[in-house]
Amino acid sequence: MANETDIGQADGGLGFAVGAAIVQFNKVAVLPGLVNMVPCVKGSNKARIPVYTKLGIGDVATRSSGTEGQVSRKEIVTTAKDAEALRNHIDTLITDLAVHGNADALLVNAGAAIGNAVALEFDTQALQFVDEFGNTAGANTTGMSMQKLFAAVAKLEENSAPRPYACVLHPMNMWGDFGITNEIGSAGAVNESNGALNGGSVVGDTLRSSGFVANLGGVSIHTSPAVSKDDGAGTAQGGVFAKTAIGCGYIDFGGGNFIQIESQRNAPYAATELVANGYFGFIEAVDSHGCTLLNQM
Repeated sequence: MANETDIGQADGGLGFAVGAAIVQFNKVAVLPGLVNMVPCVKGSNKARIPVYTKLGIGDVATRSSGTEGQVSRKEIVTTAKDAEALRNHIDTLITDLAVHGNADALLVNAGAAIGNAVALEFDTQALQFVDEFGNTAGANTTGMSMQKLFAAVAKLEENSAPRPYACVLHPMNMWGDFGITNEIGSAGAVNESNGALNGGSVVGDTLRSSGFVANLGGVSIHTSPAVSKDDGAGTAQGGVFAKTAIGCGYIDFGGGNFIQIESQRNAPYAATELVANGYFGFIEAVDSHGCTLLNQM
């Protein structure tokens, strides 16, 4: 007896993994440009990320005439931290019937979907360190606000974290009821900054005209669903940080690309296998160069 194939189910021919990638993870990573990316040396799966000790005003000697020859030598010490690149992958089997029974370019779309899934895993692993920074700003009982953002910036400046700074928020802390966009029009009814983006504000006018804010106070603003949240408590933990806060070791497939998509034919199953590989791993490099943001959502 011949087995019937319902080509109406072709969309599901990708399997649960890729189906979930299409529905949940169809978003490219935002963290690669925000952390210190160091390629692994050839023949190794580890990248060495140096961390330099901080020198301050106490290390500077002031000499008067006749004492210039007295030298106060200070050692510049580096602590080597190794980030080990691990394999992060997703694979799927796409049957010929699924391809021919679907009007879309199924293989192309599937490749993008599994690549995006690995990219989101990149964000998730990087953002775990955002939860663990020694500095914190705000409280999980208040919404995201400019006041909270600037409090985080002040802590980074205090610790001599080099600019530029980036802020990564859960989408609800940008667009939701307790998001920073609520600083427009409500005169601070929800958030803490008393309507800082209200009428007459250049940032507020930009947000109203373009629909989004890319920069606040010199801090680039990003959102990612990979930001950790506590559904039961209705809280989320974003962060503001310098590139020096988080280090990533990765295997470079060319041009800084850390994701590789491969395919092969599986003739016995009349199908094509697609595999997405991403080789990367993270370390917290300088804890004081990041600040965790506690938010209600």
